[in-house]
Amino acid sequence: MRNNVESIAFYGGEEREKAQTRGKFAQLFANFNLLIGAERNLNFLTTGYNYLVVIIPSIVIAPLYFSGKVHFGVISQADMAFAQVLGALSVVVTSFQDLTAFIAQTNRLATFSEALETPTAHQSDGNRIEFQPSESVEMRDLCVQTPDYKTTLLQKLSTEIKPGESILVMGPSGSGKSSFLRAIAGLWDSGSGSIKHPDLQDMLFLPQRPYMMLGTLRSQLLYPRTESNVTDCELAEILNRVNLSDLAQRVGGLDVEIDWANYLSVGEQQRLAFARIFLAKPKFAILDEATSALDVQNESRLYAELKKLGTAYISVGHRASLAPFHNQVLDLDGSGGWSIRPATQVVAANPAAAHLGAQVN
Repeated sequence: MRNNVESIAFYGGEEREKAQTRGKFAQLFANFNLLIGAERNLNFLTTGYNYLVVIIPSIVIAPLYFSGKVHFGVISQADMAFAQVLGALSVVVTSFQDLTAFIAQTNRLATFSEALETPTAHQSDGNRIEFQPSESVEMRDLCVQTPDYKTTLLQKLSTEIKPGESILVMGPSGSGKSSFLRAIAGLWDSGSGSIKHPDLQDMLFLPQRPYMMLGTLRSQLLYPRTESNVTDCELAEILNRVNLSDLAQRVGGLDVEIDWANYLSVGEQQRLAFARIFLAKPKFAILDEATSALDVQNESRLYAELKKLGTAYISVGHRASLAPFHNQVLDLDGSGGWSIRPATQVVAANPAAAHLGAQVN
């Protein structure tokens, strides 16, 4: 989770991850309880063994005492009394190391539990981007800055993406393309201006490196949602649309658990992420170089399917071949400046991209 925290946040999968973490945590607690029980039984054994040191001599001496050959005096009585009291008072001392380790573990678990329950407040003395609900994605005088407010990535951007429309964000590496998407998602609020967007439940974000959760192929497709009435046939049809028609058969079914992040190539993971869009059918999709590991044919096929879906989307990409599947292109210059042009201008400047788009459509 720590390594994939941004991907999880983009997907809005916090509740799903919290539920899964609680399940793993319950197993941890159960195992810890077994350890406590084992240590308790061990203590019973060692305590009983310590008492044998007192009991066995008494059993040996008792016959001599009753025959009158031996007398237990005050010294013997004081000896036993002192041994018993000393043994009782020595419990904390002899177990001090174990108690210290137990307290340290308890404090760490308590801190972790509190962190799960209490959201961390964002502390900042700088300006904040204002977020408002809307049916479209609209930016007014938007300035995006890094969280430390030392670098301005975007200045005074005003544009709107209405339902059913799309925009392609292009620019050199480091120009702030991904940061722009983080601002739209609400992950970054350092800056000024306003962003209007639908409820996050109606938006789906696809990062460049898809997050592959622990679970079955079915749960991968439905992520971050947990409940769905989607049939196996519908899932098979979706896999076919993203050119993964043999995946379920290859792994042994929809309900097989595999280490997906290592089993699937990055390109297959990106196609699986597109399947989540086709199943969820969000109002808006945000794609951060979501097809960077795919060849142009597969990339165009996925965007053609996305365009048919009617979902509005914002894409970050470098290939001109993406232009035919968008209405506008937002160019970032890397110093905060920007420009918007119709996607047809990019297509006209790249005949090969236009030909490929026409072939796929």
